[in-house]
Amino acid sequence: MRATDDRYRGEQAKFDLAMRMIKHEARTGTIRYLTGLHDDRIRKLYTTYFKFSEAPVKRRRGRSPTRVGPLVRTPQRALESGVFANLLLANGLFSVEQPPGPNLKGGIDWGHKFCECFESFDVLVPNHALSFEWGWNLLSSIRRGDELGIARCSECSLCYVFDLLSLPRSACPSCLLFGRGIGVAFEPLPAAG
Repeated sequence: MRATDDRYRGEQAKFDLAMRMIKHEARTGTIRYLTGLHDDRIRKLYTTYFKFSEAPVKRRRGRSPTRVGPLVRTPQRALESGVFANLLLANGLFSVEQPPGPNLKGGIDWGHKFCECFESFDVLVPNHALSFEWGWNLLSSIRRGDELGIARCSECSLCYVFDLLSLPRSACPSCLLFGRGIGVAFEPLPAAG
């Protein structure tokens, strides 16, 4: 084994994660945060492998979303956010006992775990409104611990996401939706901003 093999293995891992995230329409800043690749390199990967492919991938421009209101505005969105938050918690991307959890910056393995959570969520919740970037916003907000929290319903035992700053605290979205027999109709999240 040559001394340079480890360096190339690290570069290949960054490349693989960046490609996976581009497929999920992640923004350049999010990809840079997890991989450490420069913006120009990320844009070149997109142009080379995705821009002119048979099914081109959209590239979202601008900053990642930072508002938390759209994540919990309606019971449907709060329920959807709760499902994703449970997947993140189960994969160790944040910790309730030792907040905020592991350091994610430059964490290739953590980036792959986040992608796995999003892919699992995509299978579990068809026609969801939560995009990859809104999922990243959800994780970031929960890890900060200043706007979003997680609660467990005493009636149905579901863990759900709620806005820490709203008074009174919102009720369990599952009990609101399914306790009254209301059908679930997912609303799309607004464009990032």
